[in-house]
Amino acid sequence: MQPLISIIVPCYKVEKYLPKCIDSIIKQTYTNLEIFLVDDGSPDNCGKICDEYAQKDLRIKVIHKTNGGLSDARNVAIDKMTGEYVVFVDSDDYIAPTHIEGLYSMIQRYQAEIGINTFITFHDGSAPLPHPKSPKEYVYTGLEATEKMFYQEMFDNSAWGKMYKSSLFYNIRYPKGLLYEDLPTTYKLMLKASKVAYNNNETYYYLLRADSIEGSKFTPEKLNSALKLMELMEQDVKYLQPIIKSYYCRIVSFIFHMVLQMPEQYEHKDLFYNKLKKYRRTVLLDKNARKKTRIACFFSYLGINTVRYLFNYINKRR
Repeated sequence: MQPLISIIVPCYKVEKYLPKCIDSIIKQTYTNLEIFLVDDGSPDNCGKICDEYAQKDLRIKVIHKTNGGLSDARNVAIDKMTGEYVVFVDSDDYIAPTHIEGLYSMIQRYQAEIGINTFITFHDGSAPLPHPKSPKEYVYTGLEATEKMFYQEMFDNSAWGKMYKSSLFYNIRYPKGLLYEDLPTTYKLMLKASKVAYNNNETYYYLLRADSIEGSKFTPEKLNSALKLMELMEQDVKYLQPIIKSYYCRIVSFIFHMVLQMPEQYEHKDLFYNKLKKYRRTVLLDKNARKKTRIACFFSYLGINTVRYLFNYINKRR
């Protein structure tokens, strides 16, 4: 018997991409699914598209709600899901036909509570290009997987591209009203898992959009969210002591992501700089840390403007 698997798709201002996303889900080789399409008060035709698909496929359940952001949309569906496992798909992305079956098979093979695979990025108007590679699979404890994730070695903290045992979400929800909501959430799920399985199958296709939350300019809202999320994560430092260096590396990498594009007039910039100064020496001396993060830490002693100049120069040459 195939267990029921819940798929959660928050929808907001993505009418251009939504049909392809939904089509890729309903065509999965694994068929025992409940599919939540969450219309997060979208002002375009997302709600209508969701309703039309629900009439064609009885596995689809549509939730219409007032706009509350990505975290709130996910949380509403998490509260209603009945599947033994849950998968998240962003509504501007899509998945290969074997995405669900592959993750579930791996979880079964290793009796894991979380399964993770690899993704391919592509730009609007183009198609994903798979990278030929030898199949590889790994199994970690929850703590080991969290360390790998913080070091960003094989996988990162994105909610998508993973399958979770639904029971892991007991007392865990995404922080409502904040951006970068995956960062302070995924590691909590990892730490609750006894086993996490990973393979390098590229079955999730991630669209790089200039007008997405990640691709848009750095506003005070994004920067304030980053500060609040780091405060949330600080509350769990006591649980992360065995892998604390990897935590510092992830936080420093996140800080550089912020400050290298931060407006000079941002009023709380010193809060970022002070936290960077607190952790950078540890990261610089950590041989397991990402190479580019260690390089950024080294040049940060010459000032953030130096780091910003170097990274802008490198990006222009690509």
